[in-house]
Parts: sequence; structure tokens; C-alpha cells
Amino acid sequence: MPNILFALNFKSSFEGSFMRCIKALAEELERNGGKAVYLFPEEDRNHRWTEELMSSGEPVYFFSGGLAHTAKNTGIIKSIIKNHRIDIIHAHFADYRLNLAIALAMRGNKNIEYIVHAHSNFDSDNAAHEKAASFLANATVYIAVSESIKNTLSINGKRAVTIMNAVDFSRLDRTDPNVKKEALMAEGCEKSILMFGQDFELKGVDFIVNTLMEKDPEHKIQLFVAVSENTDAATKNVKALCGEIPQWIKLLPAREDVGTYFKLADAFVLANRSEGSPYTMIESAYMGVPIVYWDVPGQNELNIPWSVKVRPDDKDEMYKAILEIFREDKQDTYYMGLETKDYAVNNFSLGSWVYEILNIYKNIGKI
Repeated sequence: MPNILFALNFKSSFEGSFMRCIKALAEELERNGGKAVYLFPEEDRNHRWTEELMSSGEPVYFFSGGLAHTAKNTGIIKSIIKNHRIDIIHAHFADYRLNLAIALAMRGNKNIEYIVHAHSNFDSDNAAHEKAASFLANATVYIAVSESIKNTLSINGKRAVTIMNAVDFSRLDRTDPNVKKEALMAEGCEKSILMFGQDFELKGVDFIVNTLMEKDPEHKIQLFVAVSENTDAATKNVKALCGEIPQWIKLLPAREDVGTYFKLADAFVLANRSEGSPYTMIESAYMGVPIVYWDVPGQNELNIPWSVKVRPDDKDEMYKAILEIFREDKQDTYYMGLETKDYAVNNFSLGSWVYEILNIYKNIGKI
């Protein structure tokens, strides 16, 4: 097995499904004689999950953001390549700054393969994405998390393959029994919906808030919005829409045991304006929570059974779909949940994902 540098432009206080997948991949890689080295943004240095990774003895390095640090970052990557005899650089969430540093570090070294793992679409009208595309020309292969993203990656005739995201479902089995739905529901609310919305506009939280204000004037629906650890930005966004924080909107700080929040929901809503392949949709399916989602590329490829697809920006259709889920018989909802859980496990398992990625590593010269 080859030695891999994971260049991860991943910025999060919690490791989430993404880092659990990367760590599982690294463990299997090392079990088969390979080696894993990690490169993270400087912002991740003091997170608990990063510190745990370093304390376990794994080689971990950090890079700085901004073009002003390109020479420094290039030097770091060159050093990693030399000292750890790197065979493949596997980049996730790499912006054009990181891609530039990788391209410069690889210059003149024809023995290094470069894999770009694309989690979002490349917009040709976006200047930053155009710059990224110019540096991506160094890639040997592109891994797309959805077919829609794959279709944007026909750069320089290089091959792109689709491998959908996976979830470490054991992460969802751990929930906090002290977090009670009844204690969080506002007076008068009868049902609840859950969203994840660090970015209010991108995740469509503004759309759902406006929909509920217009369609649910008696506020029978509780909206739970899981945001970042610091809820200040989300609070500001809600106040801009509502003037204050109404009781029927509850902002929930991020936590690692995300299954706790799914336990609060009668329905899970995705109004993402742009999406690669949402981990949260797979997680909701595993937790047996019915899903209403916008029909946008990426999330409309997961084909979760019993989920309801609606037109983007259609308040009437969204509200009707939510009420439709609420009217389902409890026993029917229970059995639907069992089916969606089985679907999630059978189609988005961590083990299958690791196998597919390792197969790319083994056969990269033939792709």
C-alpha cells in the first residue's frame, strides 16, 4: 500500500462523519502496510479531535491560509513528501491557495500522484474556482461525491469517478438521555423539524423561517436549528428575519453526538441552495427521521426511501410536504424509519467507502 498525505482543508470544532471516515481509511491503509500523514489548516490545531490524533502518534502538520503563506506552505508539503516518502496526495476541500502550494511542491516530481476529492461543484463564473481549476490540472484523478459534481470535473480530459459519502453510524448511536424534546419545545408547539444551518443562506434556514412565519402563524411547529458552537452569528441572522428570537425557533450549539438532535425531530428538512452529498441526509435516514428536501443536484441523488422532494423556493410545496409527514400514522412512521435505516446502512457504509478509496490507491496508475 502507498504512503498517503491527506491534505484536508477541513475546519470544524468536531470531527463529524468526515474525519471519522478519513481515520478509518488511514487505519485500513496502515493495516495493509501503507502510511497516513495529515495536513490541516492552522485553525484546527487546538481542537480536541486534532489533539487526540496527534497524541495517538499520527504525523500531523498544519498550513496557513492566504496567498502570502504560499512559499511557507509549499515548503511544508515538500518536507512531508521527502520525509515520509509520500506516493499520493489526497486532497479534500482544497481551495486554490492549497492547490497552488501542492502544485508547486509537486513540481518536478513525477512520482507523486494527486487525487482531488471534490465535495462541491466548481462554478466557472466564480473567479476563485477558475483559479482552483487551473491548479487542479496536476490531478491524476478526481473523486466526486455525486454525479452532478463529476459532470463539472472533466478538466483536461482527466478521469473523474463518483464515490458517494459514507457515515460512521456508530457515531449516531450515542445520544444524551438528558436532552429532552419536551423541555425544548415552546408552549403551543405540537411538532418539530430539525435543520443544520451554520450558513443560514446556503442551508436555506432563512427560507424555512420565512415559510413558517407565513404558513404557520399560530406557531404549532417548533424549528430546531443546529449551528456552530458559537450561536452569535445565528442569533443575529434570526433577529434580522424576525426582529427577535421567537420561542418557536431554538438554536442548538454544535455537538459531537449529533444523534441527540435527530431524536428531537419529527421531520428533518434540507433547503440547501447548493449541495455536494449531504452527510446529514444519510444520518437522518439512519435515525429514522422523515426527510423533506429541496430538489437540487447532489442531495437528489441519494434516493432515500420515504423522503419527500420539493421544488426549491416553493413555500406552499414545502409546507404541504411537512404537514404530510406530520399526518403519517405513528406505526407507519416507525416501519418507514426501519426501512430508511436499512437503506442507509446498505448504501452508505463506512467499510464499503474505505474499500472503494483503497481500490483507487491500488489502481491509480491504470485510471
